[in-house]
Amino acid sequence: MTEATKNIIMNTVKEWAKFTTEREKMRGVADEIAGFARKAIQECLALMKAQNVEVQCDSLETMKILNVPVSAEPVVDATFPNVKVTVLLKCGGANRSIVINPNLTISAGGTPIGLDQLRKGLPEPFVTNSAEFVRDAFLNVARAGGKE
Repeated sequence: MTEATKNIIMNTVKEWAKFTTEREKMRGVADEIAGFARKAIQECLALMKAQNVEVQCDSLETMKILNVPVSAEPVVDATFPNVKVTVLLKCGGANRSIVINPNLTISAGGTPIGLDQLRKGLPEPFVTNSAEFVRDAFLNVARAGGKE
């Protein structure tokens, strides 16, 4: 094998390693953002529960609105050489996506939020997005008679 041939293969291996590193980094960020979203949703549901609305919010894993599960799940779409990451919020017919940009800003409705800012505390636009999702989910589930 010539040096030029080895360089072709080695450059391909380097690009693949760069892709897999980025994929894993973004998967970790997506998991972290999903956790922040669950916390914000849980706070909204706790307020509803205090108003005697039928919701479950005792744990981040088992949140429900009128017995319909609420989920905030990371989605990693990694097709070489691109990695696209979102967090999908779902409950009944309500769906919302939180987009995680390659520069680690988060788009959750309104102005993008830096990951560092989010780690310091949930900014109002992020919490507002979660509250709007909970409202939409509640209304969709209530209209469906408590069914998904």
